Amino acid sequence: MARGRRTDSPSVFYGWFVVAAIFVVLTVTAGLGFYNASVILRQSKEELEASVSAVSGATAVFFGVSGLVGFLLSRMMERVDLRRFYYAGAVLGAGALLGLRWVDSVVELYAFFVLFGVAFATAGLVPSTTIVARWFDKRRSIALSVASTGLSFGGIVLTPATARFIEARSLAEAGPWLAVVWFVGIAPISAVLIRSWPSDKGLEPDGAPRRLTPVAVQGATFAQARRTRFFVLISATYAMVFLAQVGGIAQLYNLVSERVDSSVAATALSVMALSSVIGRLAGGLLVSVVSTRSMTIGLTVVQAVALTLLARADGSMSIYIVTAVFGLSIGNLLMLQPLLLVETFGVKEYSRIYSFCQLFGTIGVAGGPFLIGALRDIYDYEIALYFAASANLVAIATLLLAGPTQAGRATWDPAATAQ
Repeated sequence: MARGRRTDSPSVFYGWFVVAAIFVVLTVTAGLGFYNASVILRQSKEELEASVSAVSGATAVFFGVSGLVGFLLSRMMERVDLRRFYYAGAVLGAGALLGLRWVDSVVELYAFFVLFGVAFATAGLVPSTTIVARWFDKRRSIALSVASTGLSFGGIVLTPATARFIEARSLAEAGPWLAVVWFVGIAPISAVLIRSWPSDKGLEPDGAPRRLTPVAVQGATFAQARRTRFFVLISATYAMVFLAQVGGIAQLYNLVSERVDSSVAATALSVMALSSVIGRLAGGLLVSVVSTRSMTIGLTVVQAVALTLLARADGSMSIYIVTAVFGLSIGNLLMLQPLLLVETFGVKEYSRIYSFCQLFGTIGVAGGPFLIGALRDIYDYEIALYFAASANLVAIATLLLAGPTQAGRATWDPAATAQ
């Protein structure tokens, strides 16, 4: 990796330009991928005349593939320029979206989501949170909250517009246009602004004065981290959190369309995403004075309550209120996961540690949309969402059993033992 030097002292720390670039990239990947999965699910169900559980399985494949690929590539992320991953994700994602014009069966829909899942992993959260964790130390929570707000902003700006665009035409007609937005929103800004390490610009984390002699990157190895009770139980916690969260997001558009109509469904997605933005920005400040673990427990309770209320909501206003509450938990819980891990295990092998936790969470990410869709087909959405809410109760129990972050940190940091 290049370790260039600079003699100037810019008034604005370059790390904030990196955060801004990642904000834009995550806006695109979330707006056309994460949130848009529920829109594609709804449209493909109608165009292919398939059951909810069949197309829900396709979105489960999308999230499952993205988790697996993120972990498989994580070791490489420690050694190469991370911009290469964004370039690959831009090309693969554009190719997948372009390929929507040839999706005429459920099997082809699954093939699309496999390729799109690979693209989502290579240009998504694993490289993005890795870069932010490297560029910031003391202001890491604020930087992560700003960068990851791009996820919700994508749901506000891109997903509703995409939903209307797809419904007015078809997946086949919309695909090429979505491919252009995906590529242009990722590749150019990654090339111009994103850098893998602060030292690539002759800087230190947070803009601290440069050290004359290099200092080894601090943190646990992946082998050390995975042997701790904290890591195992945090991974289990987020598997349950994501089962409920991603399952709810993936089914929200279809649920609201069935109970009210598609215009209310599109608005509900925007309300949820806007609430997620507000909650995440507030959470980035709050987590600097509140324990990360305590905040995670509290927001998991909020998510459980929101899903329980959504199970019975049937009017447009009640749906908007409940999805706003749901959004508060979504943005913050996603941000708190990398904070918990980097606070406990440092940045030395963060990408492997985070990606493995994400891979474990894939059990929930991939299973949530499918299980909720299947329960809807067997019973109804009310029973399905009660099931999702109960998954959060399991998550709270495992998080309590994990213990404090100092217990995990003590495996590699002698100073933590004395705390």
